[in-house]
Order: sequence, then structure tokens, then C-alpha cells
Amino acid sequence: MKDSNLLSYYDSLGRSSLLRGVPPWRRLAHIPVYIGIALLFGFTTALSVSYGDVKAWPEIDWLDVAGEGSLTVATLVWLHFLLAWRPPGPVTGWLTAGFSLLAYGFFLDTLDEVVRMADTLVGASLESVVSPLSIALITFAVLMLSREQRVLGRQLQRREAHYRNHRNIDAVTDLYSGAYLEQVLSESLLAGRPVSLCLIDLNDFNTINLRYGFAVGDAVLNRAAHTLVAAAPSDSLVCRYGGDRFALLLEERRADSEERPALEMEKRLGRLLGEAVDLALLHETGEPLGLSVAVVQCGSRPGESAAALMQRASAALQQRKRTPGGA
Repeated sequence: MKDSNLLSYYDSLGRSSLLRGVPPWRRLAHIPVYIGIALLFGFTTALSVSYGDVKAWPEIDWLDVAGEGSLTVATLVWLHFLLAWRPPGPVTGWLTAGFSLLAYGFFLDTLDEVVRMADTLVGASLESVVSPLSIALITFAVLMLSREQRVLGRQLQRREAHYRNHRNIDAVTDLYSGAYLEQVLSESLLAGRPVSLCLIDLNDFNTINLRYGFAVGDAVLNRAAHTLVAAAPSDSLVCRYGGDRFALLLEERRADSEERPALEMEKRLGRLLGEAVDLALLHETGEPLGLSVAVVQCGSRPGESAAALMQRASAALQQRKRTPGGA
């Protein structure tokens, strides 16, 4: 791995470029939900106190109040994280409605420990309706969530190689890291599965950071990553191997002697990524630089270790970069 080529500003800070600042509308979007819940709780409390009978201090079971009150608070905390972490959409809407009603049901149980509400509208109807309705809404939302996860799972397949570990995800490109690539490569070779390793290097990428800044460099890396994911076979693994270098791990389908398809893929992939980098620069700065992309592909050999294959591919990439044109 090119340890010396840590070219991203957000890499050096150890955080994602996505955390540079959350848009104000996203920070404020869930406030109406909190206000609505607060108004509902307040209105219910006022209605219960007005039409119910507040229990005397000795009659209140404070252990039950603490237990049911903690359930209310815990559900509201779940709701907060749901709103903070998920983007708006139908699934988020149904989950929000379900958890809001569930919190309201726990709140009614807590209020019932302090106020006798049996003869009020709150005591007679709401307590027996709210909790089952909230469970039904959450169940429906979970079914929708499972469909959403299946779609997202297909979308992420080329990034994950059938294994998910968020701790190994690169912050800038949302691809898995070089450490994850080495792990999957080692497991594949130990299992006797022939693979092909493709290394991609954006030549003279540091020019972008020096001329336009690290934010533009991160945007270019992200565009290159998405282009590579779209171009890669569905059963391959795409990783950011370090700095401006990417890696593509493919299942070997051809004999080692068939080099022509590999060479053709190298040329086409290099041209495609070069165009993607130029297009990203055009969008970000208004001018392309015409940077070249070096691509090499090496098939595994019988008995070869992951470290040996990585070293051979890295040496081939360096040789390719030293050739005229570098791609």
C-alpha cells in the first residue's frame, strides 16, 4: 500500500468529508416532530388532570412511575436517533409514526400511575388503542425496511463482497479499505479460489490538491470510486487501497494464458476513469486537467500468498506508471 500517499485532507483529520457540515434544513427537519409530541403530551396531561382524579401522594407507586417513565424516555431516544440517522422517506415516516405512538402509549401508562383516568376519554379509549396501533405501524415499517435493505444490499454488493464491517469503510469514498481487501484476498487464496487483482492509480493526483484544494480532491476521489463501482462486475470487490489508488478484486474465469481480455479491460477502465476524473474536475472547477490513469491486472498463481500477489501487482503498476503515458 502507498503509505506515503495519503492525499486527502479529511483522511488526515480522520473523519469523513460528509461531516464537513450538515445542512441547516437537515438539522431542523425533525424539530416539528418533537414539537408535535410535546404538544400531544401536554394536551393529554391537561385533559387528564382536568377530567380525571389526581392520586394522593401515598397512593402513587413510584417504582411503576419510574419503570414506565423510563420506557417513555427510551422510546423517545430511539426516535431521536432514528430521525438523526435516517434520511427522509416512506420507511422513515412509518417508523417515526410508530415510535411516536409507542412513546405516547408508554406516557399514558405513566400518567395512569398518577391520575385516575378510567372515566375519561383518555382512560377509556386511548390506552387500549395506542399501543397496539404503534406495534402495527412499527411492524409494517420493519417489513418495508426489509425490502429497502434487500435493494441496498444489491447496490452495495460490489463494495462489500458478501461481508459487512463498517469499521473498515473508507471515509472519503465509502469503499472498503486496503486492510479489508487484504483480508478478503487472503481468505480467497487460502480457500483455493483463483482471483484476479486489478490496481488503479490516478497519476499526478496531488496536482489537484495543490491547485484546487483538498475538498476538490475528495470530490474527484468520490467520483472515481462511484465510476469504478458502476463499471465493475457484480461479483467483484472494489476498495480504496490508499491515497489515489483503488483496487478491484475479481473472480478468475479465464486461463492464465488469456491475457488479451485483461489488457483490453485495463485500457477501457483507464479511459473510463480518466473521463470520470476530468468530468468531476469540470464540475468542481470549470476546467479539466487531462490526468491519466494507470491500470494493471494480475491473476493469482497456484500456491501464491496474498502478500505476494499484492507485491507483484504493485510492482506491475509502478512499471506501468514509468511507461510513456502512464496508462
